[in-house]
Amino acid sequence: MWYIPTSWQMNYWNVKQLALLCFVLAPIYLVPVRLQAQSVEDIIMQHESKGVHWSISVIDEQGQSLESWNDQKWIVPASNMKLVTSAAVLEKLGTEFRYQTPIYGRGYLEDSVWVGDLMIVGKGDPSISGFLYEENRYHVFEELLHVLKNAGITGWTGQWIGRLGYFDAEVYPKGWDWDDLNFYYGVEISELSFNNNAVDLEVVAEGEIGAKPQISWFPDQTDYVRFINEQRIAPAHTKYDEYYRRSWQTNELYLASSLPVGYKETEALAIYDAPAFFMDSFVDYLWANGLEDTQQDTSPYRIERWWPDVLKPETNESLTGLASEQLGSALWTGYPPNWYATNSASDALVGWEYLGAVESPELGSLVSWLNKESDNFYAEMLLKTLSAETHGGPGSTSDGVQKTREILGSMGLDTTYVIMRDGSGLAGGNFLTTSFLTDLLFSMHHSSNSETYRASLPVMGEDGTLHYRMKSSPLRGRVQAKTGFVGGARSLSGYLTTELGNTLIFSMSANNFVSKVSAIDAVHEKILTYLYYNY
Repeated sequence: MWYIPTSWQMNYWNVKQLALLCFVLAPIYLVPVRLQAQSVEDIIMQHESKGVHWSISVIDEQGQSLESWNDQKWIVPASNMKLVTSAAVLEKLGTEFRYQTPIYGRGYLEDSVWVGDLMIVGKGDPSISGFLYEENRYHVFEELLHVLKNAGITGWTGQWIGRLGYFDAEVYPKGWDWDDLNFYYGVEISELSFNNNAVDLEVVAEGEIGAKPQISWFPDQTDYVRFINEQRIAPAHTKYDEYYRRSWQTNELYLASSLPVGYKETEALAIYDAPAFFMDSFVDYLWANGLEDTQQDTSPYRIERWWPDVLKPETNESLTGLASEQLGSALWTGYPPNWYATNSASDALVGWEYLGAVESPELGSLVSWLNKESDNFYAEMLLKTLSAETHGGPGSTSDGVQKTREILGSMGLDTTYVIMRDGSGLAGGNFLTTSFLTDLLFSMHHSSNSETYRASLPVMGEDGTLHYRMKSSPLRGRVQAKTGFVGGARSLSGYLTTELGNTLIFSMSANNFVSKVSAIDAVHEKILTYLYYNY
């Protein structure tokens, strides 16, 4: 006799069987990495890309090695070099260091008009970009305007002078690629800088096929740049084809992109002669906010550079472009006619009256922006600042690198296999090892600046350059790490809090890959997941 179950009994059995199946399969789906991989090596060997140079270093809070793969071999660190730069500046200058941008006057005040010249002294503050002031790009200009108004100044009769000398005249670190100099990540480095030395372009492809798209830019009132718009609107579903170029040593920006109809593109494009861009934008801002220049028949500003006595020898590289016999009052060769050189630091401020200054946020905030946004401009500005604050002369990239090596050495780090050419990692020829990076991260983990340094790193799934990754993973919020990418090199280094609450220090890099970056990121994330569950 056959027993035929009722419908409710069938449902009961189905549920019971499903529950049993879930019980059996749960470990597989909940902790796949724990079962399918026995080590970091297994994960690397499962990767399909051929010819990739992998380098991995993982240590614990006591500095003991947990996992390693080629960790003593050179890698291209890309933006992981920013970990080195930010550590050095924090250790040397301290988290409370602030930039000061002062204003001086030479003349006298008469009926609220300054009769004579006014001068702003460049001291390398990268935050004049405005990014740290709730996206108010004019915040520092507003504060400088308050300095003038507090001094009773509502107009002037002479010129504004932009005074340089805090940094040397080398605006690009050696090893930067020519093509990078067109974009926001390859801008000039100067002690007087505005908007990260770039104009923010917006292109909207609205109109007929074949027509030119609409363009707008910030700062919108500037005539400092000239756009040659040869872009075209393409049919829908056409691939966006980007083309932006700036003519060498000009501010002519050539636009030849092809944009599908309805497409919107934003891009920050580098400008030429950053100090003049700063002064042009600053004077325009003063005019727009009620300050009057009574001398309309002369140029509203000029640029001056003072040369400390230590830079006067004819053989000094920093004087390239300025003939030795011209030191004193001559035209700065290769720049516009508003560039002049003064004699020395000893007479740089003789006869000038201090009117006030604007202060930057603390260094900790600047380092946080540097690492979370991977800002090359901030990294190079801070590297030159490190040099200027410890060198006794204008800050330079080469001296900043040397000072960084000295600081790292004082921290007990071996820099023998560290080749550093800039502060951001953009330059070709940067090399170090993942074992060095974990040693550095370990040292900073036990430093008095540990909290600031670690907080400056992007948080997985939440902010910075990691905001879009592993959002639905248990690792969200448990990884603080610096990303890095240049052609063929992808790095990720930082701190991981495991499922058990342990802190791991890791550095991972893939060099010589030809796949999409996402494929490398996927391997990095598998490794992090493995570490999370197994340590």
